[in-house]
Amino acid sequence: MRYLAININYKLNQDWYCRLGSIVDCHKYFSDLGPAHGPGIAIYDTEMGKYIWLNEAYKDDNVRLNEIIQDATRA
Repeated sequence: MRYLAININYKLNQDWYCRLGSIVDCHKYFSDLGPAHGPGIAIYDTEMGKYIWLNEAYKDDNVRLNEIIQDATRA
């Protein structure tokens, strides 16, 4: 799966990502999330090594996002 749909719940200090095959699937994943999972933060393309979409409100948390991406690509 090429894309990572990343969401972070800051209240519970939990990070989630889901590997998906298309950007449309990532947006569907974000729409289907319940409130306990936190908002959609980013869609990351693992083949190109860059963000396809990044929520403006979370641009300053690159360290946390980079850790999530590194963990996901190692798995």
